[in-house]
Amino acid sequence: MAKKRKAKASPTRGVSGHPGRRTQQLAARQPSRDARSSLIESLLETTGDQWWPGSRKAIVQRLAGLPAHSPLRLENAVVDLVGAEMWTRTQTETMGFHWDQYLASLADFVRDEIRSAARTGKQLDDLWRLLHGLAAMTGPSSGQSLRRDLDLAVRRAIEDTTTALTEAGVKPAWPSGILRAAPAGQPLLLTDAYGSRHALLAPFAWGEEDPHWYCWDIDRCTGDLVVHAAVFASPEDALAEWRAAVGTHAAPTSTQPARCDEATARDLLDPLCRFDLMDALLLGSESHQLIAERFRLRQRARALCESFTVAPASKPQPDLNAIIDDFAAWLRDRAGHTPDREDIATLADTWSGLSGPGYHACSPHRIEHTVILVAEGYIEKYAEASLDLLPQWVEWCIERTGLAGEPAERARRAAANNRWDGSDTMDLRRTE
Repeated sequence: MAKKRKAKASPTRGVSGHPGRRTQQLAARQPSRDARSSLIESLLETTGDQWWPGSRKAIVQRLAGLPAHSPLRLENAVVDLVGAEMWTRTQTETMGFHWDQYLASLADFVRDEIRSAARTGKQLDDLWRLLHGLAAMTGPSSGQSLRRDLDLAVRRAIEDTTTALTEAGVKPAWPSGILRAAPAGQPLLLTDAYGSRHALLAPFAWGEEDPHWYCWDIDRCTGDLVVHAAVFASPEDALAEWRAAVGTHAAPTSTQPARCDEATARDLLDPLCRFDLMDALLLGSESHQLIAERFRLRQRARALCESFTVAPASKPQPDLNAIIDDFAAWLRDRAGHTPDREDIATLADTWSGLSGPGYHACSPHRIEHTVILVAEGYIEKYAEASLDLLPQWVEWCIERTGLAGEPAERARRAAANNRWDGSDTMDLRRTE
């Protein structure tokens, strides 16, 4: 694309699907210590962690009868307890959301509290179970860390505590080992009518104890985003909740999940299984539930991917030249004209980073997101020239995907509204 089509203005709204622009946009939304602060500086340090000590104390002060003898009940209770505190802080604080480092510091604090309780003879069972609940909700290390490795920090806290209690002659109650759920069967996948929203479900258990299903709601309209995650008693419960969130027009009850192969599951969960600088930043639209599940959704993803025997494959990039040529030929045959190739290239480059069938998915969400990115990313007259093509582009995608009925009509209506009014929804989980 010619440089003249690049926007002169900095991004101000929307979250780009392009990694470089997304980093800039999210970094711009994070308060910094002073004019010299940079994103990397902020991520390498625990900037804004002044509220952490009070937050750690608040969690411990709310301890009361954590469940025993059920790994899932304990994990759920700790996820709720820590998640409620994290959510409160996102509403009251402006920085310091380095969650891995925060949880590592919480594990250290609980370890020290247990040591103190052992010396003074105070009750420590809830503290002991809290520490093990933290271990349950955190995943194995991805092998990459900006500062402290969270998995190692929590394990060492448990090891140090166990040693201290043994030396003090104290034998804590259940549990005696680190509790982490393991995959217990074949994952399932249900994809919406557009092909860009996925419910990935997998069964987990602690040996024979507490079997359950974990469901990730993955939205690829604006990038590989997990917009919701939760524990369910059955796949039927998980899918009913997911369909209600996505919309029955896009995910009717007549569609049923299929067995998900390892390569597909790994592809969908890949962002959760590797280190990402963006993990330290907030979009500002995460729900209470998503904040609470922040650690567990990664623990389950990494545990599932580690059980696979298929090696991860590199993600192919879409062949933009072939896509541009295909659309240009389709438009020439259909309308008898061919627009400026660079106008097509703007849409092709902005539309999606996925290759294969996923590239042509044309949900209203993806369409609206594309309108924002093009309007925001290019000088107005060039943006409008590209957006004028959007209704035909979406019709081309509809033909390529075989979309029909109400979902197709919703896509057409979204494409007809191909100008940006300067507003956009901040709802992370939305109806398609």
